[in-house]
This record gives sequence, C-alpha cells and structure tokens, in this order.
Amino acid sequence: MDELIGLLFAILLWRVLLAALFGFAIGMALAQVFPGFGAGAVATVTLLALFGGVMWHASAIAAAAPADAPKAEQQPISRPIAFLGIALVGLLVGGVYDYLLSSGPIALSVLVVSSIMLVSVGGAITKTPVYLKDLLFMVAALVAGFVVPWAIATLLG
Repeated sequence: MDELIGLLFAILLWRVLLAALFGFAIGMALAQVFPGFGAGAVATVTLLALFGGVMWHASAIAAAAPADAPKAEQQPISRPIAFLGIALVGLLVGGVYDYLLSSGPIALSVLVVSSIMLVSVGGAITKTPVYLKDLLFMVAALVAGFVVPWAIATLLG
C-alpha cells in the first residue's frame, strides 16, 4: 500500500520531481566543470529547481481549474499553516546559506535581507502592496525555521 501511495504522489507531482532531478543534474554537471562548485552550490541549484518545479506545478494546477472554481485570493491560507511553510523555507534555504557562508549569523542576515528584497521586488513587479505586518510575519517565520534546529541541537547536545 505504501508503494502505491508513493507511486500516486510521483505521478501527481511529476513536475516537481522532474525539476528537482534536472536541477540536481545541472548542479552535478557544474561541479564537474568548475572545481570551486561544491556540495553547497549543488544543493542550492537543486533547491532552486525544486522551488521552480513547485511553481510550475502550481501554475499548471491553477490553469486546469474549472472556470467556476474560486480564485486563490478567495481561498486564504491559515496563518499557522503559512507560518509552518515559510519556516520550512527558512530551514532549507537558511541551511544552505549557513553551509555556504560557514557562519550562522551571516547566513541569517543574508536570509532575512534577501527575502525582504525579493518580496519588495515581487510586489513592485506585480503592482501589489507589501504590508509591513505581512513582511514581519514572513521574517519571523524564516527566523524561526532557521533557529529552531540550532536550538534543538543546543538543548540536546
């Protein structure tokens, strides 16, 4: 039964899997060509491709939705679920930054500053307002996702 469920998810999320595998292959090829392109850079390329696959899958699902289906703006996501999702992004991307920069505080500051810049630029491109309350919520979730594994390791170690 577990194999069947795994096969079902692989079929449903083939775009995400394809993008992640393609990103990993590109990262490994770049690691063979450039000697300074290490494991952290390969992980970064794979994560970026994975996020691209998620966006590709989301756009395909949105395009396939029936015309009478409610729009995404009409289906708000709950704050706790959004917090957990953003914290997961903070964990993954912050971990890659921490590995690449070899410094937790610098990685955390790069994570926060780059996310604020990306949201601001995205708001300017899409011409949607970026509210300070939502920006602070995002930064808090990213920081929590980055800091919680460190805190757990400190408490258990």
